[in-house]
Amino acid sequence: MKATWRFLFATLAAAILFAANALAAEKIKVLIIDGINNHNWKDTTPLLRKYLEETGKFTVDVSTTPASKAAKDEWAKWHPDFSKYDVVVSNYNGPAWPEPVQKSFERFIREGGGLVNVHAANNAHRGWKEFEKMTGLLWRGPGDGWRLAFDKNQKEVKLPPGKGPGAGHGPQHGFQVVVIDQEHPITKGMPSRWMHTRDELYHGQRGPANDMHVLAIAFSDQTKRGTGYYEPMLWWIPYGKGRVVTTVLGHVGKNDSKEMVAMRCVGFATIFRRACEWAATGKVTIPIPENFPTADKTAIIK
Repeated sequence: MKATWRFLFATLAAAILFAANALAAEKIKVLIIDGINNHNWKDTTPLLRKYLEETGKFTVDVSTTPASKAAKDEWAKWHPDFSKYDVVVSNYNGPAWPEPVQKSFERFIREGGGLVNVHAANNAHRGWKEFEKMTGLLWRGPGDGWRLAFDKNQKEVKLPPGKGPGAGHGPQHGFQVVVIDQEHPITKGMPSRWMHTRDELYHGQRGPANDMHVLAIAFSDQTKRGTGYYEPMLWWIPYGKGRVVTTVLGHVGKNDSKEMVAMRCVGFATIFRRACEWAATGKVTIPIPENFPTADKTAIIK
């Protein structure tokens, strides 16, 4: 009888372990990369991780690069195994990674991996042509690539290198985000206009700007030292079999650890979660929350 009970217990334990492993295997595997940024990555990476893990749909690892002034041998030791993941989240704004890491990362995306760039992550990797190609618009000078914006009728305007402004932003303020693609899985179900919390409204981004699918824009008001155009806030670009999503929302400066209002906006958190799911799988199952911002009222995650 004791042997029978031991057998039943062992069988039950094995079944529970198998179910747990199967459940974990079904989750989307995310790698967040941070380590160098002119923004507060030490506080924002845990927040981004929390946003993903609390959905129950993701497992999240973090890889922190060596410091910007680290010796070459330290950088040579840093080589994430991208093949273990479904999507990479970049919370990194620094120099281009070592060439072996670049090539490994390019292969990962080209073969179907996903990338989500958050805010200043599109400032990074100056001179890394493939990253610039997959990101489309970056924080660059007016001569460093094409400018893509939208006029007051929301008609696309594309200017060649050297014509128009380079990257910048006015003072932080709250502003409306305008969803111009309401059929894409990331933005489907969102209000056509919704109020974002106080943030930097990037303008004048530059880059190759090829194969860009802009999902949301915001008006860069000249009274806020803006451009008088609608500027891209959220877009995606195909790269091989992979999908690269960039959102320039989410500024958190080095002295903003207490508030972090730009990242605590329900709109930002929703975009981030859904972008990660879509970049990894090509579909979105994470719902739009009931407290999502409206056209005239934002919502903050406490």
